[in-house]
Amino acid sequence: MNYYIITGASRGIGFHLANQLGGENATLFLLARSEMREQAHQLREKGTTVHTFHADLSRPEGLTPLIQDIFRKINPNDTEDVVLINNAGMLSPMGPIGKHDPDTFLANLQVNFSSAVMMCHLFIQQVQDWSCRKRILNVSSGAANRPYPGWSHYCSTKAGLNMFTSCIHEEQKKMKNAVEAAAYNPGRTDTQMQDEIRKQDAQDFPFVQSFVDAKKDGALNSPKDVAEHMIKMLKAEAYPSGEIIPFR
Repeated sequence: MNYYIITGASRGIGFHLANQLGGENATLFLLARSEMREQAHQLREKGTTVHTFHADLSRPEGLTPLIQDIFRKINPNDTEDVVLINNAGMLSPMGPIGKHDPDTFLANLQVNFSSAVMMCHLFIQQVQDWSCRKRILNVSSGAANRPYPGWSHYCSTKAGLNMFTSCIHEEQKKMKNAVEAAAYNPGRTDTQMQDEIRKQDAQDFPFVQSFVDAKKDGALNSPKDVAEHMIKMLKAEAYPSGEIIPFR
């Protein structure tokens, strides 16, 4: 049996990951703030075992019981692959440093960095001694390598997540039952996050026009194609642990 834990699974890349990973030999644990009843129904019709969880990743203190609940449903004796995909992310609030309420700013840091880090930590605690194949894929961004005005929190958290992924690799490569970890940069992908960006005022995000133009010019990646590429990487015999892999 292959087990997949996917955050941000109700839309965008996460939605397509779940749909493409579904099948008779797959158990999916889907985490999102949105309702996933119809999505889960369609996956079960394909023979997939699906567990859905309402998860507010801006509150990482709730992750320990959540992960414990998930792993009570996993039998290590029948596991071929167990995979964590940290896909959830948020851009709001966009704007210059110092503009927004501190709690709103903090929620962004929690979703993009703290919760992803805690998910990795708790996942490794559970599977470290398992002999099956164990992989983590952290969804990053090109913003990790470029300081966009108005995206200070997003750029910083994605850069931090890349470094955290590298640290996992450096630690695990010495382990007997290593957990492999890579980061993935999907590039500009046609999701609801892109919709949100295009609605911003140039005072809050000076580069907004380039994102408007990218949509108009058909330059955005398809979330379905991005998910397909990610899955090929996850299922390949050789995994690029410690690396940040771009879609293109």
